[in-house]
Amino acid sequence: MQAVSATPINERERADPAGVDRPLSGIRVLAIENFVAAPFATMWLADAGAEVIKIETRDGGDHARGTSPVKPGIDGNPNGLSFFRTNRNKKSVTLDLKNPEGKAVFKALVAEADIFIENLRPNVMDRLGLGYEVLSKVNPKLIYGAISGFGHDDILPSPYGEFPAFDIVGQAMAGLMYRPERQDDKPTYLGFSLADVEVGIVGLYGLVLALFHRTRTGRGKKVDVSMYDASLILNEISVTMYSQSRKAAPPGVHAVTAPFGAYRAKDGYLVLAIVGEHIWKRFAETIGIPHLVDDPKYSDGVRRRANLAELDVHVNAWLSGRSREEAMRVLRAAGAPCAPVNDIGEIFECPHVAARNMILTLDDPVWGRVAVTGNPVKMSDVPEPEAHLPPLLGEHNGQVLRDWLRMTESDIARLKNEQVI
Repeated sequence: MQAVSATPINERERADPAGVDRPLSGIRVLAIENFVAAPFATMWLADAGAEVIKIETRDGGDHARGTSPVKPGIDGNPNGLSFFRTNRNKKSVTLDLKNPEGKAVFKALVAEADIFIENLRPNVMDRLGLGYEVLSKVNPKLIYGAISGFGHDDILPSPYGEFPAFDIVGQAMAGLMYRPERQDDKPTYLGFSLADVEVGIVGLYGLVLALFHRTRTGRGKKVDVSMYDASLILNEISVTMYSQSRKAAPPGVHAVTAPFGAYRAKDGYLVLAIVGEHIWKRFAETIGIPHLVDDPKYSDGVRRRANLAELDVHVNAWLSGRSREEAMRVLRAAGAPCAPVNDIGEIFECPHVAARNMILTLDDPVWGRVAVTGNPVKMSDVPEPEAHLPPLLGEHNGQVLRDWLRMTESDIARLKNEQVI
């Protein structure tokens, strides 16, 4: 497919073209963020028009900058490939938050911000003297977003609150690693940052809710989002079914219906999603087994699942004589949901992905052309978000301090000389 290229950057400018009114134009966001979860949320805020400022340490910044694979950057700092995934359209300001003057600068920025979001360990900001209680006094309208493994004590305390958490922790504790098909009883990591991305989406939802509520009340609030909580809602069908049966569904098998899952045609895999009796009837007629519709063993989804081995004999026999495209053409014409199981190369060739601008290309001076996923939220009268390169470490120190705090060049030079920024 033809990926959408980033608009050329004139001196790395990230402002939208004049006249473009995005949903969050004028909203100012500060972020102390690392890796994926919070950066994913703030990237979408930036796509929507918010001005997002990453507050980073002077000695490396966001840990994703140094996560392998890494190449030396044009600024002499590590340039990690992972950093491209979640940091387009942002600005970077370096600030020493352990320095009293650094704290003062940060509070001054907070006074001008609409949202502050962090995904540090719980209570780290409190120990710095910059927690919600302090910042809400600096700016009563501030929305403070906190993303963590298990939540913050001042909202709803968890016995696990101080434990560190990465993506695999969320997948494991929410029961998601027992859901994929597998050869033995060993749990399976899903192979991608599901928990990180999900908690970022949930965090983004909470921030937008708080923004909307502020328009009616004039008050800010703290939004507390736990990775464990966000991961658990992805396993919602297992929770509901287990509450009644006290049995866990077999790995990879949908809890309430069949056929549902991956099947092999002559030249590759496709998925079937036969949900509901009206679809089952159409499917059975299409593959030449209409007599099974009246068979008590297949009368509903739960019974079909219980007799799946026998049912699969018929399904596999029909698919074995057809290519994947041929099978899908027949099934789609009959209204039976199906789809190819794409490998990553096929995603790059998918016409839907191209038509919906779901792969963007960043032209980086070090890595060259880097593909990243696009934004799935499409709106009328709002052009697609541009895909500007992630910021260099501290690239916008001067610009932000001038624009937000009206500092002079001598003020900025002094802060730099004193290693505050």
